Amino acid sequence: MKNILLFTATIALSTYTFAGNMSSDEDMKATHDQSKDKRSFENILNNDEMKRLHKQMTRYGMSEPGMEARVEMITTEDGRAYHKALEEAEKNTAG
Repeated sequence: MKNILLFTATIALSTYTFAGNMSSDEDMKATHDQSKDKRSFENILNNDEMKRLHKQMTRYGMSEPGMEARVEMITTEDGRAYHKALEEAEKNTAG
């Protein structure tokens, strides 16, 4: 009887410990994914050509150079990614 009780307690304790490790692994994966996303946004925002186009677009507004920069940013995949990363960065710094 004593052996069965000891065996049951051991199983319960090891299951509890294993379940605790599983949840912390999921938390670590989520944290890692967030830091990976942050690094990818930072890499996108460091694109000098996109920085130049965005500056030109905001500086010249509705004039011809500003509209040309706007069209170039909208029509390229890099431009859309830059715009999305810029929005995320602004959202994160807004608090």
